[in-house]
Amino acid sequence: MARTSSKAQRLAELAGAPPKLATAEDLQAAGPRTGRTHAVQTSAANKPGAGLRMNLRAVSEALIEEGLDPAVEFTRVLKGRPLLDDNGNPVIDPQTGQPAKAYDIDADVRVRMLSEILQYTQPKLKAVEVKLDGRMELSSEQLDTRLAALLAKAAKG
Repeated sequence: MARTSSKAQRLAELAGAPPKLATAEDLQAAGPRTGRTHAVQTSAANKPGAGLRMNLRAVSEALIEEGLDPAVEFTRVLKGRPLLDDNGNPVIDPQTGQPAKAYDIDADVRVRMLSEILQYTQPKLKAVEVKLDGRMELSSEQLDTRLAALLAKAAKG
């Protein structure tokens, strides 16, 4: 069976416009989309208690249909766009001497986005479990010496 793809067309008047959330009227005007794979589907019936799972293949296909690449969109939004004056020339920031940037999202949202990306680019620290049986076999000075040695060893890598 041949698969057909209906590629969504972006309206010409929206080209270059900053993104904004859809209103309830926008969603009602768009109407239901039929014949489309949904991202959330029920799991197999033979797995009791499995509940709902995210179908990543359907999410990926939906993004491709809409022409969206999350990594590219994240980068575009985080980098901002050059701030232009009335003549279309870049505005220079007087403090830094660099072209000024305009951001479509607030700084706190950019920080959360960077925090989300960070988990894929930097390793997470491993948890260390310490078990104590309630008795102290080391004196406070010995314990301090041992902790200092462990911290020095950890700092070396």
